Amino acid sequence: MSLYWIDQTLAVLPLVLWVYLGLGIPYALLLLPRADWYRRVEVVGLSFALGPALLTAWMLVLGTIGGAREQATLRFDWIFAGTVVFALIGYGLLWRKWRGSNASKREHHPLAFDERLLILLIIIAVLVRWVVTSYWSFTAYDALWVYGYEGRLYHMLGYIPESIGYYPQFVPLQYTFFQLLSEGFDDHAARAIVPFLHVGSILATYIIGSRLISRRAGIIASAIWALYPHVAQWAHIGDLEIPLTFLLTLTMTFFVLAWNQAEKSLRRRYALISGICFGIAMWTKPTGGAFIWGVMVLVVVAFIIARFDVKQWLPHFEVAVITGLACLPLGAIWYIRNVALGLDALVFPHESWLTLATRSGDLLSFPLLGLLLAIAYLASTRKLQYSWLVLIGVGLILAGAMPSSPLLDEMRRNAPASYITLFEAILLISGLMLIAWSLRSYWLQMNNPRLKTVGWAYLLILPYFLTWFWSYSYHARLSFPIVPFMILPTATILAHWLPSTKLSQWKITPKVGWSVLLIALAIPAITIPITSIAGYSDYLWVNRYPTDFERTKSQNPGVSLVAEHLWGYADFTGTSPIVVAPGEQRLHFFMPDITIITDTVPTTYEELGDATHFLYGSQARWRYENDEGIQPLDNRIIASLGREELFNQVLDFETGTFEYELYELSLDNRYTMPDGGPAGHLIEDEVIFGDAIRYAGDSVNNTQLRGNRVGITFLWDVIDVPEGNYHVRLDLLNIEDDIVYTTWQTTVAPSEDGYYNTALWETGEFVVDERFIMLTDSAVPTGANMYRIIVNFVDAETGEILPMTINGESADGYPMEASFSVGG
Repeated sequence: MSLYWIDQTLAVLPLVLWVYLGLGIPYALLLLPRADWYRRVEVVGLSFALGPALLTAWMLVLGTIGGAREQATLRFDWIFAGTVVFALIGYGLLWRKWRGSNASKREHHPLAFDERLLILLIIIAVLVRWVVTSYWSFTAYDALWVYGYEGRLYHMLGYIPESIGYYPQFVPLQYTFFQLLSEGFDDHAARAIVPFLHVGSILATYIIGSRLISRRAGIIASAIWALYPHVAQWAHIGDLEIPLTFLLTLTMTFFVLAWNQAEKSLRRRYALISGICFGIAMWTKPTGGAFIWGVMVLVVVAFIIARFDVKQWLPHFEVAVITGLACLPLGAIWYIRNVALGLDALVFPHESWLTLATRSGDLLSFPLLGLLLAIAYLASTRKLQYSWLVLIGVGLILAGAMPSSPLLDEMRRNAPASYITLFEAILLISGLMLIAWSLRSYWLQMNNPRLKTVGWAYLLILPYFLTWFWSYSYHARLSFPIVPFMILPTATILAHWLPSTKLSQWKITPKVGWSVLLIALAIPAITIPITSIAGYSDYLWVNRYPTDFERTKSQNPGVSLVAEHLWGYADFTGTSPIVVAPGEQRLHFFMPDITIITDTVPTTYEELGDATHFLYGSQARWRYENDEGIQPLDNRIIASLGREELFNQVLDFETGTFEYELYELSLDNRYTMPDGGPAGHLIEDEVIFGDAIRYAGDSVNNTQLRGNRVGITFLWDVIDVPEGNYHVRLDLLNIEDDIVYTTWQTTVAPSEDGYYNTALWETGEFVVDERFIMLTDSAVPTGANMYRIIVNFVDAETGEILPMTINGESADGYPMEASFSVGG
């Protein structure tokens, strides 16, 4: 079994360490107060943000210049030289700061046994995820169509094309840089950054707890985050939610530190750090902008608490202003660049995604867990008043939140069935109010700054939570950026309930029991990454997927088959295909060097232009239905899919929710008379239906009707645009007694998605129309060669027969030349 994937990952590891530590540490130390230098986790966490931020900012400059000139400026030597210059400047400034200040001494406190165990479990989980990340190529949907694809595109071109917009470039440019030393695309070199971004999120979560509460709370919070099963499932994917969590967590942590800081210099410094981190978050994904709404909420609440005293409120306002100004250089540049190039500054998800938000009670799990733990803690310390009212409140909360959980009712998994009902909301709110009232005396007597800190933190994430709950809760990963703050109450209560001093007094038996419990809780998060992609784990020691393409294909079989066919087409014809693929964004990842048009939903032949292929399927249907609202019968492209002479289907694949129909296009054939008609029989008479459709030819594959599926092909010559939607009517006429025994009414050129509506026909085109009929009526008299089929067009809505002429004379239909038999 080849271990090329680990070799490629390890080959760029020194370069990754250079960026994340060598480049980032001097700037982390420059930003942090001298007194915070001993906080090594904080230094490393901030370094993990600043190093790649400097790298990608420099690459943006080079890539933008190259994009304007269409020249390869994203060269490894130029980029690396820039990082060296930045590092030298940083270390030079750091030397001056180190000589001009003194660090405070740090008191060392040994870790409790469970803290050491939690750290070990985190390390094991990270190592497992590192191996899984290194093994797999890009497989996830979003990682394929945006970040991984853009990394390949920039690597191939050497610049950022001016047509590229959408998400900012913090992650794609890193993917680009770490594979620049490779001649071709190297997913494993690109993905080498993924574990570092994940570790950054763990460090940031620790910083929350340690700076706002205590070191023990920080360790517990980071363990909960790192061992959260959803995080375990997504930490190795290469998606944006993990790095966004990392950066927003740093942003909000330093913002709260600044918010609560009385000393002016420290307050301003922490606000500056918060703003810079927020700029990097906005350089990662625009949804980080919800932090702005949180800041606005805090500013307003602080003004109210200060009783509108501007002097008392001004320090808080100053923190908000400094944070906002500091974020602008990196946080705004991508959006300004997009506007300058005529692109959309922001691209929001299609409104149809908003209808998928679940808005269910299980989304409240983390806040409710913190509340229930607080109640349990108060009960254990006998500080719980009105315990019977609190129990009623807990019952009401559970009755309101749990019924909408799919764990209890699978029928409520998807929206709108998953929505919390009005009655459930009333139960939930009533329970919260009852508990708040029951604990009112406790809250009023408590003047704990840590409790206030948690309150400010929850208020800061409230807008983000409400936005996610109402609009984007169709996936748990979209809540990641606020999960570290949502678990802060839980970590705080556990740290306070089970302090290290208490654990040091435990005997061996409770220590072992507690350790076993922690290990058992951690095992799912450690093992999930191994099986979450493929469903089994033997790929790590069996050569199940020998190439990166096989690995990507295992999770994207349909689009991979499309790519394989297009590669074959290019090899066979020697020409590069041009593909119109509405909504199928992943195809770019496989073929970044060919023209693939995904942002159009064509409805006319002209909109297909010079395309060689058209890709239709679930993604295209979704785009047509949601973007255009055009029904298939009113869409010339979709209605034409049954016209094999124009749309030759070369692939039909369906799995799960994805379906792919690939058509090779020969659109010019519509103006060309097929040689000899459909099967060599051209109509000599001048047969015209409705002054618009000329009956040009026909053929049959069998003349024995009963028991056979008889294929009939017609050739229609469009001499004028038909006025409506007409169907073909076929009457089975007995030529001996002149009686019509059976009638078939069929559409023209039918396909799975409809048929070629005659109202869409174009003057001058030839329409090849194939259909199949079968005689099932046993009452039809038997006989050899005694039947003819009379052809007419009828109005699809009214059934009225369209007037027609034969050689200029009105007629009641045209009898096909072929005669048919009905067997006994």
